[in-house]
Amino acid sequence: MPTTPTGHDRQGTDTASRTTAHTVGALFLFSTAAFLVGDALIQEYFSTETGSLVAGVLLQTVCGLAVVGIGLALRRTLGRYSRTLADAYLVTRCLECAAIGAIGVYLLATKSQFEQYELLIYLFSGIAGLILSFVLLRTGLVPSWLAWLGLVGYGVLLLAIPAGLLDIATLDSGPGMLMYVPGGLFELILPILLIAKGFRPFSVRVAGPGRERMPATSVDA
Repeated sequence: MPTTPTGHDRQGTDTASRTTAHTVGALFLFSTAAFLVGDALIQEYFSTETGSLVAGVLLQTVCGLAVVGIGLALRRTLGRYSRTLADAYLVTRCLECAAIGAIGVYLLATKSQFEQYELLIYLFSGIAGLILSFVLLRTGLVPSWLAWLGLVGYGVLLLAIPAGLLDIATLDSGPGMLMYVPGGLFELILPILLIAKGFRPFSVRVAGPGRERMPATSVDA
């Protein structure tokens, strides 16, 4: 027979939920900042030979570790909706980290430019983002408009990858940069919202195949 959570249990769960939200929000902001600064240093090194390649690669490696941290921090929370999707999100984040690390090793070993290396990283970012946005939409953990922004943003990002590889659009300048805007807004608004307000209570919970959806009043860390 199900039991009703005590006030102490609810308080502990709410505290864990806030901690998870704050951790995820901080890691999102940190990973984005580390990647952008690292990328700027790498591009400066190859264009003017004044940037620090080692510092750039190091910052991007830290970014890779941070995105794995996001996957680990969200695994239990996303797993309340679907363990498969939670594991897929974590694995995709790990692959993103591996791609960042491999590119960094290549850059340091060869001292030669890897054209559009960001597109390989964005492939994993886009897939992970779609998984996250879908679960957020289904569970109501964030406002639906924000989850839809993520779905649109990461969908556009994935479309931008072949466009960039085929030279259909120049993604680093001009109108092509607009393809980054929806996803960029999502990755800015989401962490700020999580740090400021945390997750909303679950509105949908799917425990497994054939089981009924049921409301949940809180989010496990």
